[in-house]
Amino acid sequence: MNTVIILLGAPNNSDGSLTAIAKSRCDKAYQIFLQQPYCKLLCTGGFGAHFNTTNIAHGDLTKAYLIKLGVPASAFLPVALSRFTFEDATLAQPILASAGAKKAILVSSEFHIARVHYVFSHVFPHIEFICEAAITPLPKAELEQLVAHEEHAMEREKVNVKKL
Repeated sequence: MNTVIILLGAPNNSDGSLTAIAKSRCDKAYQIFLQQPYCKLLCTGGFGAHFNTTNIAHGDLTKAYLIKLGVPASAFLPVALSRFTFEDATLAQPILASAGAKKAILVSSEFHIARVHYVFSHVFPHIEFICEAAITPLPKAELEQLVAHEEHAMEREKVNVKKL
């Protein structure tokens, strides 16, 4: 069975360095890869005013971080150059199809993982998904803002999946 670890993007800094949220997601993906080194990795994230204004795709930044940790370059599938969660899934479609993925491990932050699972399970009803949440290293007040954002974003995703 072909299993893919899908690492969801998060904002990076304007200098291309990864934020604490992005690093926590990468670290979680790395832990999973160490336990299941037969998996391929798919990093998501392209460019966008709200998360990556550099000239290097966010997914390439996370891929480079994981390679520095010790993941071989051969373990990676092409980057899904997405701008938001729904696009993460739709742009991952041809990549996962080419890889023959039957199962995927979704890696995102604990505040984001429910929306990721909702979107991916609707875009890919034939793939088995396992969710792995990274713990967000932020103060409680900042985390609460992210949770509130997720509640609003989930309503938008419900509209998006109805269009499928």
